[in-house]
Amino acid sequence: MATTTRVTLQQFLAVPESKPYRELVDGEVCEKPMPNQTHGVMVARLIHLLMTHQDTNDTFHIATEVRYADVEHSWVFLPDISVTLNARLPGPARSHGNPVEVMPDFAIEVLSPEDRPGMVARKITFYRRADVTLLWIIDPETETITVWERGADPYEAPPAIPLSAAPILADFGLDIRRSLPSSTGNCATEPGDLARDRLATAYDIRGPANFDSMAPAGALVRVRR
Repeated sequence: MATTTRVTLQQFLAVPESKPYRELVDGEVCEKPMPNQTHGVMVARLIHLLMTHQDTNDTFHIATEVRYADVEHSWVFLPDISVTLNARLPGPARSHGNPVEVMPDFAIEVLSPEDRPGMVARKITFYRRADVTLLWIIDPETETITVWERGADPYEAPPAIPLSAAPILADFGLDIRRSLPSSTGNCATEPGDLARDRLATAYDIRGPANFDSMAPAGALVRVRR
């Protein structure tokens, strides 16, 4: 079970990085769950696909578990995969510092069995507050990908259609059926509304309906097709 400690941003950054990696959320130090084989294989597969795409479109930087710091919100996090457009970076990757303070344009989080639903919801909230345009939350257990894009309601990506990484990587498409552990997932056998309600309830996703606007108080955000 992950342990937690409360510290200031300055105190957190003064401690050298070590494994297991730690993140800072609302002043709370949280151990990043150690990945299992499914998590590791999926992250490796996604990085391979992005790097293959980068061979013909060298306009972005890819990283995995790089430490980012949102000083304004006292948040330090390590996305499983982050993509930042070169135009937003001050120089070559080696000059970006540690932690990096330029928020990624596109982040991907692959859930692990030890991820706590409440912490997942809090991290989603921070991604929405920061300058992160696109977020994919991949759940290998339910074999679903939930997409959070600034200015739009979150939705569960339909597996039959290639998932676009627009507006960040408009010409990158992910074949969900080939990228998830198998071609059949729990959500695929459920009626659409039931699957979406279960997903939202599981992570207690409440609050802003999208990156830019607020939902009515207490409203449950529903994902759409």
